[in-house]
Amino acid sequence: MVPEARIPLGDLTRVDATPPTLAVTPEHDRSQFLARVAAWRQAFAGHSGRNHALHLDDSFEFAAALFGGWLAGKVLWLPGDTLPATLDRLRSEVDGWAGDLPGALKAPEVPADPTTAGALDPDACRLVLFTSGSTGEPGAIGKTLRQLDHEVGALEAQFGATMGDALVQGTVSHQHIYGLLFRVLWPLSARRRFAPRRLAYNEELTVLGPAPLVLVASPAHLKRLPENQDWRSLAAGLRAVFSSGGPLPADAAHDVRRLWGQAAIEVFGSTETGGIAWRRSGGAAPPWLPLPGVSWRLADGLLELQSPHLAEAGWFRTQDRAIAATGGGFELRGRADRIVKLEERRISLSAIERRLQASPLLDEARVLALPGHRILVAVAAVPSAEGRTRLDQAGRAGLASMLRDWLAGHAEAIALPRRWRFVDALPVDAQGKTSERRLADLFRPHLPEPQWHERAPGHARLALEVTADLAAFEGHFPQAAVLPGVALIDWAVRLGRDAFGVRGGMQRMEAVKFQHLVRPGARLQVELDWQPATAQLGFRFTSGQGVHASGRLRFAPPEDEA
Repeated sequence: MVPEARIPLGDLTRVDATPPTLAVTPEHDRSQFLARVAAWRQAFAGHSGRNHALHLDDSFEFAAALFGGWLAGKVLWLPGDTLPATLDRLRSEVDGWAGDLPGALKAPEVPADPTTAGALDPDACRLVLFTSGSTGEPGAIGKTLRQLDHEVGALEAQFGATMGDALVQGTVSHQHIYGLLFRVLWPLSARRRFAPRRLAYNEELTVLGPAPLVLVASPAHLKRLPENQDWRSLAAGLRAVFSSGGPLPADAAHDVRRLWGQAAIEVFGSTETGGIAWRRSGGAAPPWLPLPGVSWRLADGLLELQSPHLAEAGWFRTQDRAIAATGGGFELRGRADRIVKLEERRISLSAIERRLQASPLLDEARVLALPGHRILVAVAAVPSAEGRTRLDQAGRAGLASMLRDWLAGHAEAIALPRRWRFVDALPVDAQGKTSERRLADLFRPHLPEPQWHERAPGHARLALEVTADLAAFEGHFPQAAVLPGVALIDWAVRLGRDAFGVRGGMQRMEAVKFQHLVRPGARLQVELDWQPATAQLGFRFTSGQGVHASGRLRFAPPEDEA
């Protein structure tokens, strides 16, 4: 496909930009797309507010709502998910909700007339995306249509010939910059069809092909490709596979090439900077090469950029450490802003992380600093097959000791991790990214690990070790660590659902009493009784001090469930 064939994003709302029969998705053509854009324009125009949060799972309807909102002069805010905490943070920023959010604006199903729509002003059309929150709370990043169009142009110039007319499929959400560009805006601009539904499971990938396709994926998905799947159909049609959101491990890159017959194309960038560089690897990691239009240089060991994808025209300093590579391009050397001070010494979390990732006992490792009276270095890690064997033999403390020995000579004694979590997989969001907040949650469990003694149909007994790192202790009774009573009610509900499969919402509490405080270090004995006929859960928390809490919880009976 020649670059001239690309349609500028601002012209996509013009009726005469392309033939009305041009396919947009396997089920929709341009005329249907423009009709939905007009319907969304009509819906947005009926609301006086300028800022709207937009969330839709269907990428076709999402694209129509996006362009319809821009035609109506709206600024669209794209939350990464629909969690209550995410929406709460947005309430003070937006004037309304659109899409599949609670109480949101929806476009009428009656076809609207698209013929009155003209081109969009690329500088006036704006949206707001959110960073993954890799160093804390997600940050809001504004983008203009002109910035997005420049980036789409760079992607088509670099990769368009490889993709041809292939159908674009994806495992990542369009609510984030990577999915938005690769799964929606780029295909629309390049006259390339895209699938409106995001793929979530490997089984869905095996049925793709042999028709030509492109897969937009994340490292979190690509590093867990099962060997026992039949990948022949996918490999026969795959023209390119993209990966972004973090570095693709060498063994995962090797598996992609071996199983799918394609070396993954990695794209490096961020919500703030847009796309920066790319590389293609089948195992070994080659240097990063800048995307068309992107200039780079090194200053004080940090990567600096000049790019039409940025909001400003000058040089932008990132917090990525890099070195120039022999033969062109650059190599990344971790983040400069991952420096913490421990007893007046500067400690690089990235350096500790790199050393751990080189251990044969681990497949993945992330290092973070846990705040508190004294900062603690913590590690969340996925053991390798060898590491899993050591974990089974020596336990958590034994494996942690082996890894501390591995760090000896590479990290000061004060920097050796004090907290460890060994998990089957690192927590990821819909974009396949592992944020600092999700990692920190591993060290702030909501419920102690249950030690079950009895699990009968109507009765259960277990023990709970109450540790100081539980999330329930945060923000309550700052003068002394005391477990709030509401946490015990929450634990009773969670344990009841686990032990007896309790369904439905809790309707009321009966005869609930709190008699002794629960402090860190307590070992609680828990008794649960379940009466399915009345949907009643009885609970009792005791220790050597006596009874801490007891009562009954009533749930919605099965016939009342929605």
